[in-house]
Amino acid sequence: MGRLLITLALLAGLPAAAHDFDFSADLRAAAASGQTSYLNGGLGKLRFDGNHDGLQLGYLRFAYRGNPTETLRFTAEAFAWGDSDVNAVDLTEILLSWRPVPHSAWRSELKVGAFYPPISLENRMRGWRSPYSLSFSAINSWIGEELRTIGVEYNLDWLRQQQGRAFNFGLTAAAYGWNDPAGIVVALRGWAVHDRQTSLFGRVGRTGQGIINGRTLFYDDIDGKVGYYAGLTANYRGALELRALRYDNRADPAEEAPAIDDYAWHTVFDSYGLRWTVNEHWTLIAQALTGNTAAGDIAPPNYWRFDSWFALGSWQRGPHRLTLRFDDFSMRQLVSHFPGYNHDDGDAITAAWMYQINERWNVALEGLRIRSTLAARGWLSAPTTADEKQWQLALRYDL
Repeated sequence: MGRLLITLALLAGLPAAAHDFDFSADLRAAAASGQTSYLNGGLGKLRFDGNHDGLQLGYLRFAYRGNPTETLRFTAEAFAWGDSDVNAVDLTEILLSWRPVPHSAWRSELKVGAFYPPISLENRMRGWRSPYSLSFSAINSWIGEELRTIGVEYNLDWLRQQQGRAFNFGLTAAAYGWNDPAGIVVALRGWAVHDRQTSLFGRVGRTGQGIINGRTLFYDDIDGKVGYYAGLTANYRGALELRALRYDNRADPAEEAPAIDDYAWHTVFDSYGLRWTVNEHWTLIAQALTGNTAAGDIAPPNYWRFDSWFALGSWQRGPHRLTLRFDDFSMRQLVSHFPGYNHDDGDAITAAWMYQINERWNVALEGLRIRSTLAARGWLSAPTTADEKQWQLALRYDL
């Protein structure tokens, strides 16, 4: 991966037709109750908790986009979260994309680097942020924690709307590595609802006492196998978007990595989603994800199934946007070579108000309640059932 990043950095230094530098700042006042957050060594499902709230840094974001040629684009996204990660500022994405000028109804795009797989219909803003709420859905919170494509992705679009037809169609395929530990967080900590993306050289949370140990780096490549995903998209007159994707990291669950005291996690899932722009005011989004993960050198290995879905409605008029989202999630351990079986069941309700003060400044207010039962909490002599609440008021600046 190091050689790939160096190559991308050199390409970014080529003479560019255009440079685009972004900076964003997010300052928050948070009030939270419930169990200690997984970011602070516990098994809570929110970003903040009662001992870590008050005035907080939401994030500092630094981004660059450059065009070495008319068809090449280099992108780098970096964040600072202010929560004692491995690096104070770290990359979340770095990639080079090539989109040749289409001469027919077919359009191609090739990406190489480290970037998000095309799953979320919620995270539409630069920096993989959401325009609808401060916290992401459980599905996209997990994607931000454990998934990144470090490899190549090819997209082929059939632009039939240019020919007067109702639908455009798209095909996506990718090959990647360095994602063998994906699955450990949802299997042990369970689902969560937050906006804390894992950086490329950071760690997934800071869960302690032998549960995750705060050392899980999602870009580890343990067995040398190449993973893949493949997906289909359809777009109806720009108003309705449908997505389906199959993801398989093809990891060998019996392959051990002594350096991180863990195995490769074989994680497979299917993702489905739709976004419907009803009119100029209303947007509706629904997504579902179902899959499984396995790890361990005993046959059969430890095995978990996980599922989640959410429905979101958002209304916008002028500078105001109101959003309501409901999440449902579950995880079940079906095979265990440990003393117990883990499971996670719960739901969450999120309500958010966004107000655009001017071109640069906006404010956001969000209330979130998540109720869950997680067996792993009992291993730490904590109540297995938790009813957690969080309020956030954010002042945001985008340059």
